[in-house]
This record gives sequence, C-alpha cells and structure tokens, in this order.
Amino acid sequence: MTGKRRRIDRAEVLSKNIPKTYCFTERDLHLFELPQIFSACSLWLESGMASSLATFDLVVREMPPNRNFLLMGGTEEIIQGISNWGYTKDEIHYLAKNKIITPNLAEHLEGIHFTGSLYALPEGTIFFPGEPVLRITAPLVEGNLLTMFLINAFVSNTVPLSKAVRGVIAAKDKKFLSSASLRAQSSESAFKYGRAVYLSGGHGSTMIPSFCRKYHLPFLDASRKLYHMVVQSFPTEIDSMRKITSVFPSTMDFMVDTYDFEKGIKNAILVATELRKKGNSIRGITIDSGDLYKRSVRARKLLDKAGLKDISITVASNLDEKKIDALSDRNAPIDQFLAITEMISSRDAPSLEAVYKLAELQRGSALIPKAKLIFGKVSYPGKKQVFRVYKKGKMRKDVVGMSDERLGRPLLKKLIEKGTRVYTLPSLEKIRASVGDQLKKLPPRLLSIKKQYAYRVEISRGLRKLMRQVRKAHQ
Repeated sequence: MTGKRRRIDRAEVLSKNIPKTYCFTERDLHLFELPQIFSACSLWLESGMASSLATFDLVVREMPPNRNFLLMGGTEEIIQGISNWGYTKDEIHYLAKNKIITPNLAEHLEGIHFTGSLYALPEGTIFFPGEPVLRITAPLVEGNLLTMFLINAFVSNTVPLSKAVRGVIAAKDKKFLSSASLRAQSSESAFKYGRAVYLSGGHGSTMIPSFCRKYHLPFLDASRKLYHMVVQSFPTEIDSMRKITSVFPSTMDFMVDTYDFEKGIKNAILVATELRKKGNSIRGITIDSGDLYKRSVRARKLLDKAGLKDISITVASNLDEKKIDALSDRNAPIDQFLAITEMISSRDAPSLEAVYKLAELQRGSALIPKAKLIFGKVSYPGKKQVFRVYKKGKMRKDVVGMSDERLGRPLLKKLIEKGTRVYTLPSLEKIRASVGDQLKKLPPRLLSIKKQYAYRVEISRGLRKLMRQVRKAHQ
C-alpha cells in the first residue's frame, strides 16, 4: 500500500506541473521578476523608504552592430502593463510562502497599483544610445517592481522594429514582405515582428488572419502562394497550378522552383495565358533559390515576352537587408522582397543592452540626484529630457538635458500622470506614417545599409554640472 500510495502522490505532483495554459498570460507578468527586486522592495519598506518618490530611466547603453539608429518599440505594451499592474492574493501568498518577500511587503502589495508618472518616446520614434527612452517617477517600491517588465517589453519590441525598418529602407521603392508566423521563436515574437514590419512601412504581415483580426486591419494583399508542398502533392507541377487556379482564379502567386526553374516559369506562363482567355490571371511568381538576380532577369524576360508584364516577381531565399540592398543597387527586376528567417531572428544584432537606473530620490522635500559613476557604465542623474535639433528639415543632433531646459524639440511625452493615462494611443496607421516621416528627416548617411555612422548626441551643460555635483558628493 505504501508503494502504491507513493506512486499516486508522485502522479499528483507531476500533474500539478502541467499548467492550464502553456503560454504566459498577462497575470504571469506580475511575478516575472528577479528575487532581488522583491528583496530590495522589502528592504526599503523595512527602512521606511517605500513611499519615497524616485525617478528611474530606461536607457540603451550602446548601439548594436550594423545599426545607425533605433526605433522605439513597446510603448503601447508598457502603458497597458503599467495601467493594469497589481497583485492577487494568490500571487502574494506564493511570494510570501517562498520567502521572496517579507510579511510587511506582502501586506503592502495588497491593492497596490501604479500611482506615478510615465514619460516615454512614442512608439516608432527614432532614438540613439545614451538617451532615456522612458522616465518613471513613482514611489520607490512601485517603480522598482516594474524593472523586468519594462526592459522586456522595450527590448522585445525595439529589436524587431529596428531590424524591420532596415528591410524597408533596403527595398527602396519596392515592397518589403515578411511572414511573421514563419521561423519565429514563439507566437508572441511572431506577432511583435509582424507588427514591426507593418509599422516600419513593410507589407505582407497583414496576410496572417490572426494579425489582421487582432489589429482590425483589412487584408491589404489578397494574393496567396502555391507553395512547394502543394505542388508536390499533385502528379505534376502544371496540374497543381491548374487545379488551384480553378478554385482561386485570380489571386494566386506561383512558386516556380520546386523542381526545375526554367520549366516552372514556362508552366506558370502557360497557366497564366490560359487564365487570361477566361478573363482571369495569376498575381505573380516567387523565386526562392539560386542566383536571385539572374533568375529574376530571366523570369522578367520570359514574362514580358509572353505579354505578362503585369505579373510581379517576388524573391526569397534567406534574404536580409544587405542582400536586398545589393539586389536593389543592381536594379534587379524584382517587385517584392520576401525576407523571413534572417529578419525575424535579427541575426546580426539580436540583443540590446537596455538598463533601468535610479536617477533621483526624494526624501522629504529634498531631491537627491543619483548616478552610476563607474567607467563604461555611467548613468546620469536627475529628471531628464531628450531634445532634437533640426537644420533645414533634417535631424542635426540630439541633446540629453534636464527636463526643465529648452534645447530643442522634446521627445519624451507625458503618457501617465498620477497613475492615470493622459495619452491617446495612436493607430497603427499613424505610427506607420510617423516612421515614414522621420526617415525622411534622417541625415542620408544614417540610411546606409552597408556602413555604420555615428549621430551626434550631446549632454547639456546643466546635466554635466549636476553630474559633477554627484561625483563630488561621492568623492
């Protein structure tokens, strides 16, 4: 009986290890934090510092390789996350039971919600390392509890957005396409990358039904591909082309290199010609193997000769922005670039060193500036603002200064005040238009895909003075 009972207990324990849903949910975010963050909050509460107002900055330390600028991502997620922040009794009990928090902090977390202010760059704003992308002023414990969430939401959106825009730039006047659901590390990363492609001016992410449904977007491109697996499922390639166009007579795009490129092109032309006689046609062809330049030239020549000049050519095959840029420079007769794996993984720069640092602490009526002084990881003190200076319609430089200085156009916008949202979230179309407008104002050299260039970011006189005071205090 004892052995049988042990087996039953073990089975019960193992069954409890299986969550109701494998995917993380919004509720999981509240415990998505390092134990040391909770330890610090417990310490401050025991020391009577929990309600001390503190200002925190989120900053990227260094520019990743192969980047000339970054695009702010995650603002919407951050606003929604902060607005809904709080802890259930079960969550508090879990923290207390595992001695991650003290009894006093457990009591403090009951009913806690964000009561501070948030300033941040709007979604899609161009920025550079060393510039605060967001600034939070809130009771010390409140601001600290958001550490991991803020960094994760920012990085997981900024990395794909800053990568996708390079594909759009490289494609120039052609379409940049990407399928967000293929080769992503998770469904969440697929959604974020698909959103990034759309915001940066790309096309194709709207072809995924769940993406369109989630963001209330129409299917902007109704074409669908005859892909290799479908071709292989029929006796011959031309059979598959004829069968699928009998069901979808005017929206198909044929992948033409399942077996033999030359034969595939000729089969596509034959079927397209047959459809024309009935008043229909295919949308295009896709090439995803071999020398894309030579094959696109050959395909265009054959299509034009057959009177099919309106049939578009899409190319794929592990494209990234550098390969796209090279094809664009050679004026390859390509209408659409389909880039998936290299882009969604951001293989050339998959990481972003973002840090969340204390910049100011209020004790009573005294404001005490805080900074990290160690060489190579310096953080500046005080409430800061990022100012952008233009010359003849182009970005000339940015200045990181004190929030009450007037040094150019301020970039950090007030989004939450006293715990209440005061900012209307823009539509995806407005963000997309804003990104396009900013790209026109970038110095031309920063649009380079081939080379890396620096942009001028200055520290204001007032901020340098405050930094000297902090250094002197710690000497």
